[in-house]
Amino acid sequence: MSSNLVYTTIDLIQVVPNLKTAQSFLLDRFFPNLVTSDSEEVAIDVDIGMRRMAPFVSPLVEGKLVEQRRFQTNTFKPAYIKDKRAPDLLKPVRRMIGERIGGDLKGIEREMANLEAEMTDQIDILTRRLEWMAASALRLGQVTIEGEGFETVIVDFGRAPDLTVGLTLGRKWTASNIAAGTASPSRDIDAWATRVLKRSGATVSELVFTPSSWAGFILDPALKGAIVWPAQAPFGNAINPGSEIKHGAVYKGKWGQFDLWLYNDWFVDENNVERPMLYDGDLIMSAGRLHRRLQDGIPGRPGRRRLGDDRTECGLSPGRSAAAACEG
Repeated sequence: MSSNLVYTTIDLIQVVPNLKTAQSFLLDRFFPNLVTSDSEEVAIDVDIGMRRMAPFVSPLVEGKLVEQRRFQTNTFKPAYIKDKRAPDLLKPVRRMIGERIGGDLKGIEREMANLEAEMTDQIDILTRRLEWMAASALRLGQVTIEGEGFETVIVDFGRAPDLTVGLTLGRKWTASNIAAGTASPSRDIDAWATRVLKRSGATVSELVFTPSSWAGFILDPALKGAIVWPAQAPFGNAINPGSEIKHGAVYKGKWGQFDLWLYNDWFVDENNVERPMLYDGDLIMSAGRLHRRLQDGIPGRPGRRRLGDDRTECGLSPGRSAAAACEG
């Protein structure tokens, strides 16, 4: 080792923060209603509605007997979301991130700061897991829950199969298809919203785009007025076609009854591969604020627990939504 190192001075001039933090747009937008339970299993009653009409009969005969409305009860035993940490006992005597070179904190101060950092990271990865569950429910109409020591369970929300759509060939929202007239994003969205209304009775009010589906959507000539002359649109249609890429979702305007969002987020899977929450080309159509999320019986933010607490369990309840793959 060179002797001049003995006389070298050094200053810590900056800390580069982690910007890949979790966000919860899908969770908060579509699953805002928090339900708490301290039971091992939870149940959801489903009112089986049909568009029936009262029968005609002669005034001289008794009324026609009609079947009473039915309901079904679905039960589910939630998996636990448990992140356990083994704190490094040497951290309190070592310089922590952001601390002056050589250290200027007491051991107890470092211990508390490191504990806070671990708890903050726990909340971050829990939030990302819940956002992934929300994305899976909206994309597929189901969530696959699998983990160590837990039998794989598919939570099926009962979405009608024709509410998950994949466009092929000439119907994809590409510039060439839209110019040729074989693809029309506005007509597709109208048709899909009508299908959601028919199947579930819910009115779609939210459209969540990914970059490719948004790029195809704004090419539709039917949107010209909302993009070029929004101030003159008598019904309040206004769409922002400008580039605006941010973490989570960006509000891009209003078109008819729909609020428009552009979404970007990713997660690292069990194989350490980074994947998108919503695949590029996806479009989510949903009625906002219909769904619920489940937490165990301790009040507060879902999953906010003491370090090492093993009692966190969360889930999502059924709702009304549809998903389309418009590109790829």
